[in-house]
Amino acid sequence: MYRIYFVLLLSLLFTACDDSTSHHSHHDHGHSEAHAEGSVAPPLNPVSVIGGITVVEMTGNDRMKYNLEAFSVPAGSLVKLNFRNVGKMPKAVMGHNVVFLKADVDSGAFATAAAAARDNEYIPVQFEDQILARTNLLGSGESDTIEFTAPNTSGDYEFLCSFPAHLFAGMRGVMTVE
Repeated sequence: MYRIYFVLLLSLLFTACDDSTSHHSHHDHGHSEAHAEGSVAPPLNPVSVIGGITVVEMTGNDRMKYNLEAFSVPAGSLVKLNFRNVGKMPKAVMGHNVVFLKADVDSGAFATAAAAARDNEYIPVQFEDQILARTNLLGSGESDTIEFTAPNTSGDYEFLCSFPAHLFAGMRGVMTVE
């Protein structure tokens, strides 16, 4: 008799602890969120080298995240960034850009100054000489392509979204120059 209860209890325990259905639901939930934001599926390989040019496919979304947080480029090479805002919210409340900072720039100070630079698409005039490259500020569904030459000096170069509070929400990354 106890054996039957024990087997029954174990089967209930394993059924309750089996989270394979929750993984499936979570996966579907994430998938539907991506469609809800109107995003095109992110590229499987967002960084490629075509004819010696490093091509980077980057997106920003309404959750204040880039699809890419780190990538590497050869020193002194040409970089082509294709950036798209895949979110649905209006530019005035959820605009995105990508700003590559020169080495050793304080990104927190940059972002703090950027918050007061609404009339300049959140690019602080006093930091313009510390920017390596940048896209335009984009609204929902908009895209921008920029080309720039990676620095000749190896190291890590931070990139961020300068829209108020987006850096602090995690919309940042690192381009490593090798």
